[in-house]
Amino acid sequence: MTDRHKNNWDARYDKGWYFYGKEPNYFVGRQLPTLKKGRGLFLAEGEGRNAVFAAGLGHEVVAVDNSFVGRRKALELAAEKGVSIDYRFEDLTTGSWGNESWDFVVLCFAHMDPTIMPAVHRQVADCIAPNGRLIFLSFAKAQFGRTSGGPPRRDWLHDLTELNDQFPGLVLEAEEKEVDLSESLGHRGLAWVNEMTGIK
Repeated sequence: MTDRHKNNWDARYDKGWYFYGKEPNYFVGRQLPTLKKGRGLFLAEGEGRNAVFAAGLGHEVVAVDNSFVGRRKALELAAEKGVSIDYRFEDLTTGSWGNESWDFVVLCFAHMDPTIMPAVHRQVADCIAPNGRLIFLSFAKAQFGRTSGGPPRRDWLHDLTELNDQFPGLVLEAEEKEVDLSESLGHRGLAWVNEMTGIK
């Protein structure tokens, strides 16, 4: 445990267990094995469950987040699983990840200020290599008021129609649906989500 936290995510993750568990998210875990081995970027990766899973499949993995505690726990999880990941301590909006090319990018419940979100999503689309893939999962507007996960502000939740316009150059397949989440104590219960994949 740490005595001081850089941000609220540090405080959330600073526990003797993994807030969202050690297993990959259900949607990400279903999509990653369908990809050819390549170089993948995981944004807002937190405690590393999805990145570590991808590394176990043989992908070259770079994770980005600004939680010191999340990074530490992700590296501990990688060591536990016997894999290696490059975890960069960067802010999503100012990091250098957008200057590189990626075979696939994963955004799993990466909710952010709606005033900056469209620009980040456009940057994601720009940095995906030709024939590269997007794996995207978020909480839908219909999730507002539920306690099964997601930000408690409706404007931070996602509208599928708006998301479809925020990844230029990608051919998208997306669906809003209700799922039953069971991700440790962080996400638990029926929740409305947006599942999206894209190819450049």
